Amino acid sequence: MLKSGRGVEGPISRSLTNLPLYVALGQKSWGGLVVCFPGNVSDLSTENVSTPYLRKLLYPILDLHQRLQAPYAGQLRNIYLVGERFSDVFLRKFRLLDSITPNVIVLTRDMFKAKLTPADPDEMSSFNEDWVQAWLSQKLLSEGGLEIPTRDGCIQAGFLANELPTGEGTKNPERLDILAYDKKDKSLVAFELKGPSCNRSEFENIFLQGMEHRNWLEINKMAVRFFFDGVRSKRVNARKRVRLVLGFFQDRVPLIFQLLRHEALQKDRHLKIDFVQIQGSPETGLILTSLDDHKELGWHLKNLEMRQQCNEGFYIDEYGRKTDEGFFDDID
Repeated sequence: MLKSGRGVEGPISRSLTNLPLYVALGQKSWGGLVVCFPGNVSDLSTENVSTPYLRKLLYPILDLHQRLQAPYAGQLRNIYLVGERFSDVFLRKFRLLDSITPNVIVLTRDMFKAKLTPADPDEMSSFNEDWVQAWLSQKLLSEGGLEIPTRDGCIQAGFLANELPTGEGTKNPERLDILAYDKKDKSLVAFELKGPSCNRSEFENIFLQGMEHRNWLEINKMAVRFFFDGVRSKRVNARKRVRLVLGFFQDRVPLIFQLLRHEALQKDRHLKIDFVQIQGSPETGLILTSLDDHKELGWHLKNLEMRQQCNEGFYIDEYGRKTDEGFFDDID
């Protein structure tokens, strides 16, 4: 444990004396100052860890991290925050440290709850989303991985975890269906699924739900690599952007999904978001097909511009006809 006079010049701030502090050394680029927050989920909630208290910790942690650079010859690049679970308020405050440190790596017990071994679809009696997740995960886990069709060609993906806890939920964290990686370019792949019997409201939610998971992974890539790949492994490159794959059994992509992706790409041209149709059954296995149609998107965008100009409740279909069909009317 780190204490004043042991590898650090000057006193450690009083505000940090109640927190266990450690120095992590070893693998290049992974060294850092480790700040542990004792207690359970309730102890670390916003009711018990106030914003004023968090503000008192930010500068002392940053100051201590900087003072440790000389004694440890610049090996402590990162700041690790370790605890049971942190609220979004807590994380938002500590992300401010990202601006002047290479990485703020948040490690929580929730990550241990991800499933590292997928279920066996042959032992499942129902053809549902759980079966689809298990089948795809077993393919990802195989030596050749799973071939996923994307906008820029097929990728071969490998398996890392199922049901990965991500952002804060009302009671428990949200969960990503499948965490995978691209075997060639080593980027993380967030694979969000909807099963063969999902209802309309569940399907409508897949895009925003998937984007939430992708954004969380983008922020926490180093922590995810630490847990699911290891500091010595080279399967995942944390410098690569996270790809989002949305897989479902519907045979076309709703207009609003196309428009949401288009707007997202306008703001960030490096985003990778793919729509994939899933077909098949337990008897035949599953087939993945890309649902990206650039020609179809073209008239959707033209149509959106016309709606914005005239502010009327219709749009133009691919044949140039007016229609009042809703964005999701074709998915039931």
